[in-house]
Parts: sequence; C-alpha cells; structure tokens
Amino acid sequence: MKKAFGAVVFLMLVFSAIALSEIDDYYGSWAFYALGTIMVTVAYLRKGDAIFFWAGIFVMGVTFGAANVTSEVYRETSVMYQEAAGSTESSEY
Repeated sequence: MKKAFGAVVFLMLVFSAIALSEIDDYYGSWAFYALGTIMVTVAYLRKGDAIFFWAGIFVMGVTFGAANVTSEVYRETSVMYQEAAGSTESSEY
C-alpha cells in the first residue's frame, strides 16, 4: 500500500512539473529541480534506491544546465538587440 501511494505521488509530481513547464518555463524548471531534489532525498532515506538517486541527480543537473544555457542565450540576445537599437538610432540622425 505504501509503495502504491508513493508511486501515485511521484507520478503526480512528474505530471505537475510537465504541466507547469508547458504553462510557464520559470516555474516548470523550479518544479523539475524540486522533483530531482525529492528523488535524491527519497533515495537517501531508503538507503539503497540507487536508481532514484541517479535519476534525481540527472534531473537536477539537466534543469540546472538548461537554466544556465537559457539565461546565457537571453543575455546575448538582449545585448544584440541593444546594439541593433543603438545603431538604428544613430543612423537616423
């Protein structure tokens, strides 16, 4: 009974993280990071669920890496737009 309840809660967390990432990327990435943290914590508490541990580390790593890549792309794009707007304004006068 405990395992079935745990499986249902885990699936609800996965589906809610997927739904949040479809609605809003920011909250979706935090939901996936929290899911990875919960998986690592459950693996630590159970002392032997290596699959939960490594899957949690993978989810946390991918989420962290994707957030860093996305922020870098956003920063470079905003700099590019600022430079383009500056060159357009100076050519008008």
